[in-house]
Amino acid sequence: MAGTEHDGPAPWIVDGHLDLATIGLCGRDLLAERAADDSGCVTIPALRRGGVGLVLATIFTERGGSPGDPVAYPEDDDGRAAEIAGRRQLDLYRDLEARGAIRLVRTAAELPSGALRAGDPLPALLLMECADPIRTVDDAAWWFDAGVRIVGLAWARGSRAAGGNAAPGGLSPLGRELVAAFDELGIIHDVSHLSSAGFDELLARATGAVVASHSNCRALMRRADGAEGGERHLSDAQIRALAARDAVIGLNLFGRFLHPSERATIDDCVAHLEHVAAVAGTRRMAALGSDLDGGFGPAELPEGVDDPERLPSLPAALASRGWSAAEVEGFAHRNWLRLLRQALP
Repeated sequence: MAGTEHDGPAPWIVDGHLDLATIGLCGRDLLAERAADDSGCVTIPALRRGGVGLVLATIFTERGGSPGDPVAYPEDDDGRAAEIAGRRQLDLYRDLEARGAIRLVRTAAELPSGALRAGDPLPALLLMECADPIRTVDDAAWWFDAGVRIVGLAWARGSRAAGGNAAPGGLSPLGRELVAAFDELGIIHDVSHLSSAGFDELLARATGAVVASHSNCRALMRRADGAEGGERHLSDAQIRALAARDAVIGLNLFGRFLHPSERATIDDCVAHLEHVAAVAGTRRMAALGSDLDGGFGPAELPEGVDDPERLPSLPAALASRGWSAAEVEGFAHRNWLRLLRQALP
């Protein structure tokens, strides 16, 4: 695998957050090699070469996004436009599956047990990032039947269900109904992008599995004035609350979420993972949720991890810091698989 050195084979990787449908709808051929002038880096061939053997692939919709953007819908939408945007992404995943490029994972038995073999489709589990495409609580079952297994109630600007990290507020009446419906269906809750109030209320109400698919540590994002980073990042209290639920926290590779003022490095990635482990008292929460190309390009990724093919640099860095082989494999894939095997039907 490109970009790293290993004493033995690099462990295969679960990436817990990739906006593949958004990237595809915005014009990239996910099955082709990256073009020389492409501002992004994610393609399915590149992910495969980076040792990725399972992706949590998003259905991402953006409240108040630019008109004409295939994932955007108006702020005052009643759910109709968001549903159309979400179904458009679902159709893209179904097309990729029909073409043999991916394999949609719906049950624990369908999770991969090892690295991809040549010619195997890339396993993909659907994660809805912002619940606005679910127009009513009765529609939650339709999306579950379509393959959605993880849902984050809100994106940054909030949703009809909950406040987001840039939009204050807890859960709405619809949000409370959706939490109960998700628990009944077996849909996993994703707290990334929730407001602090939404986070607290979700954990107080939800009985099912919880993850933070792509979140980093607030304590390591202090500004020049000494203030902690904002609600997009997890506080130590939130990390402890997630640890009490045996959750998984996926490391986000957006450089500005790793270092507040300089280009991030692999050392910054390790610092966030080790902070989570220190606060939680365990390394079984540490995982990857890269968000590669999720609104930012390779220049905004950490030095040394600016391409999917260089993702093996991360487990190699943990090994060099004294993490055991089991702990490194935990970060690479075992921690995600543990939670998914317990939570999926």
